[in-house]
Amino acid sequence: MTASDVTQLHAAGFSDEQITIAAQVIAYFNYINRIAEGLGVDLEDSMSAPIGQWHADKADFRDS
Repeated sequence: MTASDVTQLHAAGFSDEQITIAAQVIAYFNYINRIAEGLGVDLEDSMSAPIGQWHADKADFRDS
């Protein structure tokens, strides 16, 4: 993340707190994915479903 990224996020209406939280969550997921990959953890069956099936199984909250 660069200063330019933060500037763009501010312009989009994100606060410093929101940017910090997002960066922490993204970093955590990156860390967990690297640990899982390094340990050879396999995906759960539901995580390897075709993308069309995955979308069909998820709720769509955009029109709520």
